[in-house]
Amino acid sequence: MAIIKVVKKSGKTHTSLKKVLEYVGEKACETYGINCNENYKKVAYEFFETKEFFDKTDGRQYRHYIQSFSPNEVTKEKVLEIAIKWAEKSFPNHEVFIAVHDDKEHLHSHFIVNTVNFETGKKLHETIDNLRLKKELNDEICKSYGIDNKEMIKQKGEVISYDKNKYQIIKKGADITKLAENVIKNMQTSTSKENFISNMEKDGYVTEWEENKKHVSFTISQDILQGKKNKFRLSNLEKTFNIPEFDKEKLLEIFKLNQEKERKNILEKITTNMGFEKDISKNISPKQEKNTISHSKEKGYEIEL
Repeated sequence: MAIIKVVKKSGKTHTSLKKVLEYVGEKACETYGINCNENYKKVAYEFFETKEFFDKTDGRQYRHYIQSFSPNEVTKEKVLEIAIKWAEKSFPNHEVFIAVHDDKEHLHSHFIVNTVNFETGKKLHETIDNLRLKKELNDEICKSYGIDNKEMIKQKGEVISYDKNKYQIIKKGADITKLAENVIKNMQTSTSKENFISNMEKDGYVTEWEENKKHVSFTISQDILQGKKNKFRLSNLEKTFNIPEFDKEKLLEIFKLNQEKERKNILEKITTNMGFEKDISKNISPKQEKNTISHSKEKGYEIEL
């Protein structure tokens, strides 16, 4: 699956442009320049020359995009081909430096784009609609290479983050990752909202869950906090890890199922201890259940509630 990401942080100085070009250029296994040099050491000068010609040296100096592929999905040669086609159609009359990286398990290309159009002098302004069109263009180009992005749906639990730094932190096991792990653990065993809140508290998390509030949020205890941010919403976890069950209403449904499962397990223990028919728990009413449990206690049978 080929994904287009936008690196939100882009500098407003000539020095920041040089640094980002140095970062992507030094690690590159292949480079290519569209309307500019393929040597990253010369690109900053060419970018700035265009800016000076149109008297637009201030403000954002560049835009940074990343095109990432799944492991073993495409060869290095094809990665560069796809990158060139996407950049030429996405940024007409702009200088674009492309650097292909193979330092990760997945091949990916970096695009450093001059914000000033060398034909018109207009500045590149990225909007949500423009970005959507660029992603659709990426899908079209990739499909011609046998990569159908629309059919490759992310698996539950796969990290979704368009910010490179945030992605690496999450993958290494940050506070948000540990929080998500504890939510999964406790949602599998809790039988009610109150039970879930109590279980999360035992693991070091204060849960804010009120009926009149839309969001469920978690505050991480200082005893286990590793980073700076100590509060996360359940909805933030759902978006980050692509887990639909991280939802207020769905959690309540899961708790109800857990309650039924626990009830069935208790009654099966009773039937085993008292020699009743194996499937009695399927037909017994709540009133009969209460009487049966009470009766079994009177008889001295061990029952774990």
